[in-house]
Amino acid sequence: MAKKIDRIAQMLNCPVKGEELRRAVTESRKEFLLAQEKEAALEEDVLDDEAFEDDEDDEYDEFDWTTE
Repeated sequence: MAKKIDRIAQMLNCPVKGEELRRAVTESRKEFLLAQEKEAALEEDVLDDEAFEDDEDDEYDEFDWTTE
C-alpha cells in the first residue's frame, strides 16, 4: 500500500504534470462538495414537506374529546 501512496505523491510533485493533477483534484473535490450540499438541501426540503403532509392528514384531534 505504501508504494501506491508514494507514487501518487511523486505524481503530485512532478514538475510537468503535478500542477495539472493538483488542480484537477481540487476542482473535482469542489464539484463533489457542491453536489453533496445540493443533495442535503433537497433531502431537507422533502423531509419538511413530508412533515407538513403528515400533520394535515391526521384525523385525530387532540382537543376533540368526542372522538375518544
